[in-house]
Amino acid sequence: MVAEQDRRRRLLGVLRDLAADGGSVALLPHERFDADAIGAAISLAQVLTAIGCVATVMVDEAPPASMSHLPLLDIVKIYEPDASCAPFDFALAVDCHEADRLGARAACFSLSRLRGSVDHHVFSDEPGELDLIVPTASSTCELVYDIIQDLETLVARQLFDSRIATLLLAGMITDTGRYAYSNTTPACLRQAASLLERFSVDLSRLHYHLYERTSVGRLQIKGDILASIVPVEDGRILTAHVTRDALNRRGVTDDDLAYFASDIRAAEGNEVVFLFVETDDRQGVRINIRSNGCFDAAAFARRFGGGGHLRAAGMTLRNTPLEQAVDMIVREAKTTLRACLGEKTS
Repeated sequence: MVAEQDRRRRLLGVLRDLAADGGSVALLPHERFDADAIGAAISLAQVLTAIGCVATVMVDEAPPASMSHLPLLDIVKIYEPDASCAPFDFALAVDCHEADRLGARAACFSLSRLRGSVDHHVFSDEPGELDLIVPTASSTCELVYDIIQDLETLVARQLFDSRIATLLLAGMITDTGRYAYSNTTPACLRQAASLLERFSVDLSRLHYHLYERTSVGRLQIKGDILASIVPVEDGRILTAHVTRDALNRRGVTDDDLAYFASDIRAAEGNEVVFLFVETDDRQGVRINIRSNGCFDAAAFARRFGGGGHLRAAGMTLRNTPLEQAVDMIVREAKTTLRACLGEKTS
């Protein structure tokens, strides 16, 4: 806890000094960003701009249609890989802490004078001095809420507003599964209550756009995925998959697959769920992992270059056909599951 407080103080000190000098700050959410990553990045950029920084939220692709209801998306800048990247005074990775999760923007990150991160994913290497990584936090938006609250104290004026409240709530709600996942903290519940007390946020509309808004194609692909479920190890491991042809046939994108792996995890008796999604180039597979019990999803994903949380993680296998990926991951998952349950392997 002391180390966390020290890191937050150092980060706040750098942000305060940059604001005093009109310094430039890049906020870089991870590739294939979600509501937590983009909500945290935009909220922090808006606040840093308000206190004197020149803040830029830089992403690899335009926000998907499913996030079109979120405020302040117009401040987001789409990075052009062929364009040169002017060094920033400070580059902050958001909802990740590894440069390789930034895609082409990793070049902008490495060129910046100072580098840091705000993240709640499990880490293996020792964080840098400006890395605020708190795996016990429910979301990166929870951490950004605290940063903004501290900045309000430092500048002695209100920095939160209804748009920032909406963005932070979107990140907290999605990363906690509507406050149902085991990562839900008392802190994020108190933060949500505070935001709802202070600002006018249409919570029912936010929930509708985040979870209920759908299309015929999305419902159809969900049926396809659920029909592909294969129980392994007496149902303790569940796999499901979707091909690029199926996605194209239903007229949906990868973004439409959000929460499906969590839906499968609701089946009784399973310890871990793997959802395999064929990549755009059909040369690899993206894998979403959701776990229960003793299976550490993050640790498993890190073995294949991925990462995440204890109960929710992901990774991408390059140059690996779908069938081969399923066979390999199931084989490794069997061994991992038997080990964590204390069972002998045959």
